[in-house]
Amino acid sequence: MIKLEKNYWKKFPIWKDVSRWDWEDWKWQIKNRIRSISQLEEILGIDLSSAKKVEKVFRTGTTPYYLSLVKDLSDLSNPILKQILPSCEEIDPQIQSEGSFDPFKEEIMSPVKGLTHRYPDRVLFRVTTFCSVYCRHCMRKRIFLEEERAKKYEDYIKMINYIRENPAVKEVLISGGDPLTLPNRKLEFILEHLSKIEHVEIIRIGTRELVVNPYRFFDDGLLELLNRYDKLWIVTHFNHPDEVTDIVKKAVRNILSTGTPVLNQAVLLKDINDSPNTIENLMRSLLHVKIKPYYLFYCDPTKGVLHFRTDIKKGVEILEHLRGNLSGIGIPTYAVDLPGGLGKIPLTPEYVLEETDEYILLKSPYGKTVKINRHNSDIINNHTKKQEDLCL
Repeated sequence: MIKLEKNYWKKFPIWKDVSRWDWEDWKWQIKNRIRSISQLEEILGIDLSSAKKVEKVFRTGTTPYYLSLVKDLSDLSNPILKQILPSCEEIDPQIQSEGSFDPFKEEIMSPVKGLTHRYPDRVLFRVTTFCSVYCRHCMRKRIFLEEERAKKYEDYIKMINYIRENPAVKEVLISGGDPLTLPNRKLEFILEHLSKIEHVEIIRIGTRELVVNPYRFFDDGLLELLNRYDKLWIVTHFNHPDEVTDIVKKAVRNILSTGTPVLNQAVLLKDINDSPNTIENLMRSLLHVKIKPYYLFYCDPTKGVLHFRTDIKKGVEILEHLRGNLSGIGIPTYAVDLPGGLGKIPLTPEYVLEETDEYILLKSPYGKTVKINRHNSDIINNHTKKQEDLCL
């Protein structure tokens, strides 16, 4: 966890006169977003003219808070900057040729506009196309091409009615854009109506505001809503340990005080977090602030995002590192979301090396091998009798 210095934002000339009162206001953060490469050039003090043509295709946006987490403004390889700084690779036809703007058929599997019914018991409930930060690796990058707007109440009602009429739906994932950029009155409308549907057991709010604008969770009005509706879970999206700050810790404490659990979905991103140590540090940081690691996703085949993809086996290698080096509560499921709306599958290291009718040869997280009698689970012909070498 990163401990931020008092008035840490004042080291940036553009914000040197900003009061603590304003800086810690979530609405101020959204109102004062950096929305162009020209603004980024001014703040960073570097020439980004080569990336300006990207802006004609995919919009730019970040909160002052999130940009302030960058340790060295001149280092374009910084993991925070790489997630928000437009790159010409996003529009390179050779790099992005195999991508799709809707690889998971969210629009096709949409019985009602804005709602995707891909799994029998779950629906995706998209409430806005607006984000306070436009992540360059976004799996729903097609919203970068749309107008920034929340849906109308009539749209919400149509989606809610569909859910009400389909008792197989047990879980609703509220997403966007970012739903927590909506005003509380709209959130209340959505949550109240969904909570009254008896067969809906779980309501998940997918948000990155905890990462990019944690002051959202200092808002008493939002916390009151979280406290009122007990079906809620928060699913957030931290990708790097530098994003986990003491401000985040306070925000999570506020969320947990309402009885709302917090889970994290990370994405494996090339040159950002694709190393065992980085992911281990991220998981440890999340546990420190009481966020439960949930998924580590292989980067999606979305057009404009493919340059962030690693070898698919990289995540398996990282998971193998985590097992034995990190408590089980900190190990996420490494998963691939299959194109075409075919669902998510977990990928895991291989611990069963050999099987016969008599035994199973297993590999421990530390590289030792153990032969187990498959009938009574006794250890057979172990190479050493030392207790520390046994896989218990």
